[in-house]
Amino acid sequence: MRIAIFTPFIYPFHISMYNLLNSITETHLYTCGIFGNYPFEELLKKADILRCMDFLGNKIVHPLSILKLLKHRPHLVIIYGIESIAGLSIYFFSKMAKVRTIVVVEENNRTSFNKKLLNALRSLKEVFVRVAYATADVLITESKASRKYVSEILRVPRKKPIYVRPHGIDIKPFIKSRAIDKREAKITVVRALGLPNNIVDKLWLAFVGEPSYCKGADILIDAIEILGNLAKEIFNEYVFLLPRGSNLLRDAPNLKPVYLRKLSELMKKNKVILFPPVKVDLMPIFYRAVDMVILPSRFLRHASSDRSPNVALEALASGTLLVASYVGGIPDIVGDGGILIKPNDPHVLAKKLEDIIRNYQAYRHLEEKAYRRAMSYLDIRLYTLFLLRILKNLQKSKD
Repeated sequence: MRIAIFTPFIYPFHISMYNLLNSITETHLYTCGIFGNYPFEELLKKADILRCMDFLGNKIVHPLSILKLLKHRPHLVIIYGIESIAGLSIYFFSKMAKVRTIVVVEENNRTSFNKKLLNALRSLKEVFVRVAYATADVLITESKASRKYVSEILRVPRKKPIYVRPHGIDIKPFIKSRAIDKREAKITVVRALGLPNNIVDKLWLAFVGEPSYCKGADILIDAIEILGNLAKEIFNEYVFLLPRGSNLLRDAPNLKPVYLRKLSELMKKNKVILFPPVKVDLMPIFYRAVDMVILPSRFLRHASSDRSPNVALEALASGTLLVASYVGGIPDIVGDGGILIKPNDPHVLAKKLEDIIRNYQAYRHLEEKAYRRAMSYLDIRLYTLFLLRILKNLQKSKD
């Protein structure tokens, strides 16, 4: 069997899944490239890069590139980013070529716009999305929120089953890093990223990923300010690590100047350290060095909330304490392996962070729960096995 995987943007888990499938049967991975400033250039060596264009925030695949994908005559196409124009194009071309499809749903809410034209275009695209969800040979939603979106918001008349399964990651490098002494890991990260030496013996509270509005970067900055006022006596016990770059609140430009000033003040007080992009092979050691990962994703009323964030998967696989918002696909990933909090409220976040810093040892039992959650449910090998079982059932139904 020949398999094609399409994703508009490539992430490490796509490579892990591709490697596993390709070790069993001929598999090709296709993508438009990398999202934002993620340091994933090395990953592109394993993929076929398609000619893609941007149109109103959507990726469009050049027709000749779609033919390039179908030229390999796949028996099955696995499609991520299905609600992009690129994803829909791949889907309908595959259907016309009588190729079977596994469609992965990442969205968990309908997107609404301020402009009538954009809403009209969204409604038009939604017609094709609903057809894709109704007719896909296999439909996998990344979370219960995504399944609810398909069934209750879009009201897709699907007769076949809807599966719920987060995609998982290669947990091995992260589990392996647990054997490294935490202080040694901090020293390694300090040297590799050029961070100040005087933070080695502090608690590291890290935000990993793009510091956007939908990821709650402004909520975290507000919470850090509040925490500084709430608990001045523990001021020197912790430091926040945030990603360096110009992408702060790129999706909320009206807020950006305000939060750049706030961030600057926090940096002057030595409460926030900015770190440069971390290469993929250093990430497991980075997570080992960190004492807590914070994922303050925002609940969005008019768009999908955080879908299936890899940060949550990586933190759990590292056995690192995770504090995350109860939104989107996060609860399905975290389970009982981390701390879920009310979204959109910096005061709630600040109070929880204060309690954890003051009673850090009392929370460390969650490190083992996080590890067990990753081992039992979030390994990319288990996810790939899940896909292979589905393929086997597809083959039986075909026969």
